[in-house]
Amino acid sequence: MSTVAKGFRGQAAAPKQASEPRVPRPRDLRRAQRNRAVLRAVGWLALLLGAMALVVWRQTRGVELQREIRALDGERALADAERLELATRIQALQSRARVVQVARDRLGMHLPADSEVVMVPLPPEAPGAADSASSVLEVKR
Repeated sequence: MSTVAKGFRGQAAAPKQASEPRVPRPRDLRRAQRNRAVLRAVGWLALLLGAMALVVWRQTRGVELQREIRALDGERALADAERLELATRIQALQSRARVVQVARDRLGMHLPADSEVVMVPLPPEAPGAADSASSVLEVKR
């Protein structure tokens, strides 16, 4: 049983012969050159458009970041002002005059008179300890 290659519509295909190299026609050469030139132009155009898109994106991102920086600078200025106000308020509340006033009004305390101060000597400390002869306790009678 011999096998014959079937071609289009079941007909026997012609045996393949070694074909000679095809010589391009001048018209085909011009078309190929034109296609290469068009592809090269399209490539350069795509590259140029890509570069322009990158520049536009970078500029837009820069503007957005600048707006964000300005907003954060404003917030920082407000936070600094608040911090200074709170530091001033803390100093005012910690002042001796304020503490004495609050102690007098809320706790009923007062500065001791000379007759209310009693000097109590402290017992001597162990040898080698710091001099404590100047230590004094104030006691309210």
